[in-house]
Amino acid sequence: IMLMNDDAETMKFVGGTGTPLSKIQTFIQEQKIHVQKHNWGWMVIETQAQKIGLVFLRNCSRLSEIEIGYRLCRNYWGQGYATESAKLLLSHALTELHLNPIVAAVDQLNIASERVLQKIGMQSWQDIDWETTPSGFARCYKAP
Repeated sequence: IMLMNDDAETMKFVGGTGTPLSKIQTFIQEQKIHVQKHNWGWMVIETQAQKIGLVFLRNCSRLSEIEIGYRLCRNYWGQGYATESAKLLLSHALTELHLNPIVAAVDQLNIASERVLQKIGMQSWQDIDWETTPSGFARCYKAP
């Protein structure tokens, strides 16, 4: 996970690199507590051999909804891991946790991430200003 967070290409659309290890460790501990309490939060995507990324549900204050997202180590891009993980988590959120709506926000330049959202059945909802993205805008999706 540290390698992923230090990879500029992986972090291009999600805030950049350079997060100190101590901050990541604190975040991990907070998420363990959150997942135990709520049965949703940030979760690790694993193969049989190693941890390859993250999939998450989180409160998105900007959209005032629960947001789904994912992040993978670059050498696992294009292999279906993001789609499979996000699809499972979205189904769990809607059918078992009864969280609705579920939204997602993606930089309009991040075409691969947009395709993942479309593959899992999310529908384009609105475009908004999002000054922290490289394009300055985000395309927002909502689960049907």
